[in-house]
Amino acid sequence: PSENVTREQMAAFIVRALKLKPLETPSDIFSDDDDSIFQTEIETLYSNGVTSGCTETTFCPSENVTREQMAAFIVRALTVAS
Repeated sequence: PSENVTREQMAAFIVRALKLKPLETPSDIFSDDDDSIFQTEIETLYSNGVTSGCTETTFCPSENVTREQMAAFIVRALTVAS
């Protein structure tokens, strides 16, 4: 519990938590997630309005998530789930 969470790991947590909700088909908007094992989850979050990335074309998958970012991800994901 004391270790950091990366943006790509957070994406995976959220998509897995929303597995009962039908989600939009992933796009391929981000150029820096192609080598990530969580590419589908990252792109799914974008397709569903949960994230816009750290720039228009990058997600920054290996950067750590701040508590502020985590809260934003969760709030947006709950909106998708409702």
